[in-house]
Order: sequence, then structure tokens, then C-alpha cells
Amino acid sequence: MIKLSKNSNVSVIAGIAFLICLLSFPATAQDLEKKYAPIVGDYEFDMSEAGMGVMTVQIYVENDSIWAWAQDMGDPGEMIPKEGEEFVFTIDDGDEGAWTMEFLKDESGKYTKCHAVNEMMGMDITGEKIIE
Repeated sequence: MIKLSKNSNVSVIAGIAFLICLLSFPATAQDLEKKYAPIVGDYEFDMSEAGMGVMTVQIYVENDSIWAWAQDMGDPGEMIPKEGEEFVFTIDDGDEGAWTMEFLKDESGKYTKCHAVNEMMGMDITGEKIIE
């Protein structure tokens, strides 16, 4: 049996409390950048059928969140991860309804496609990742 002094007990309790605090902090932007690295980048969506031509959507991590920004189309939308599904997100677009965005792998196992659906707008499109 190991005997601890009163000071040792306090140190052990303080150490455990510190570890619990560390585990309760949200992921940092650096953690999210690493987690979402496979899907971050620019995607081209052919919106010709909707009379909009080709639209580029940038996916990026900033301020401890992941964002989608349809360039030249207003403010970015925060992508909220769908629980229990890898790389599936929702974006609340206010009056235009919610978007569901699912990132898909190609034949080689890399994420190169983004399937975006907005039921309220009747949109169901798939974009290709711009690979440089």
C-alpha cells in the first residue's frame, strides 16, 4: 500500500481536475484543419440548368468551425456536422432552406466530390473538387 501525504492528495486531485478541463475544451482550428483536410478546398458546381453557370464553393476552416462560401454569392455558411456521419453537414440558409452537403470519395479513395441538396429550392447537385 502506498501512503500519500495530504499535499500529495491535493496534487493528485489537481492533476485529475486539470486533465478533465483539457478534455472539455472544444477542438481548436488546428485540430479541425487536420480533421477536415481531406475535404477542404474549392469545388466547382455546374449550375447551368438553373441559369447560373459554374459556381465555385470554397470549403475552409476558420474560427473553430468549418465553412462553405459560394464565391460571389454572399456570406459563408457554417457547416454543422451531422451526428454519426463522416463528412456530412447541414447549412441553414435562412429563407432559402437548409442545405445538406455530403463529401464523397472517388475510386482511389480520395474525397473529390461534394453532393449538395436543398429540398426547399429543388436543388440536387454534385460538385467536383478542383485539384491543382
